[in-house]
Amino acid sequence: MTAGTGWVAGARRIKQGKASLVGGIAVGVAVLVLWIAIAHEVAADGPATIALGVLVAAGIAAWIRLADL
Repeated sequence: MTAGTGWVAGARRIKQGKASLVGGIAVGVAVLVLWIAIAHEVAADGPATIALGVLVAAGIAAWIRLADL
């Protein structure tokens, strides 16, 4: 057995909080809204730009979700 992998009395798996999920989704939506607003202001609001914004927003939302664990 490797060091640190054995069972410890009373050890439990860390429960992932609902707050980090809700926070990640909220930040993702906010990023997407801001992305679309900025794209509209610079006249670059085509489908490819919006799709890129969705990818960026999803990446940031996932980062927030994982970083908050």
